[in-house]
Amino acid sequence: MGKKYVYHYFNLKGRGETPRLIFAAAGVEYTDNRVEFSDWPKIKETTPLGSLPYLEVDGQKFPESVAIARYLANEFGLAGKSNLEKLKIDVIVDLLIAVRESAGTVHFEQDEAKKAELMKKFNEEQIPKCFGYIEKTLSENSSGFLVGNKLTWADLALIDLDAMLGNFGNPINLDKFPKVAAHRKQVEALPRISKYLKNRPVTPY
Repeated sequence: MGKKYVYHYFNLKGRGETPRLIFAAAGVEYTDNRVEFSDWPKIKETTPLGSLPYLEVDGQKFPESVAIARYLANEFGLAGKSNLEKLKIDVIVDLLIAVRESAGTVHFEQDEAKKAELMKKFNEEQIPKCFGYIEKTLSENSSGFLVGNKLTWADLALIDLDAMLGNFGNPINLDKFPKVAAHRKQVEALPRISKYLKNRPVTPY
């Protein structure tokens, strides 16, 4: 008998979407408990760290979105075939996390002058550095995937970040990164991913 998974996160994509993409890619059934903000105060104390997301595995509760994603990827064969592949995946995921955190800081900054300064640094320094590395990685891998010859959770984390930046009103100009653009089309066209993206709830971000 397989494990019973219940995934708890707000009714949005945010930093909790990559685990959902992993479930979708693996074709594994789970309960997607989408928490409304109005209900959050009532359930906050029941969560492991007073935050979302958290994952229940046969009733045991585990917090932290990246730890959850890595666990699921290992469970479902989406974490690389060797320790070296796992390292390559972790390098990419760490880069993407840094970009995600910076994008959130820029998006929610209230001081317009400071926001403009942060946005300039983000677009002129961080994006070229991160996406340049990913473009080079894809150029060195003939499969079209980031690591190895099949889908890993690094691929899912990348399309998730790309979508998030678009939702934040700062989409990456993928004309500068043609391999990344082709990668997105390839991953989003995978049958299970395509079905999930088509049917997932529409949320602001």
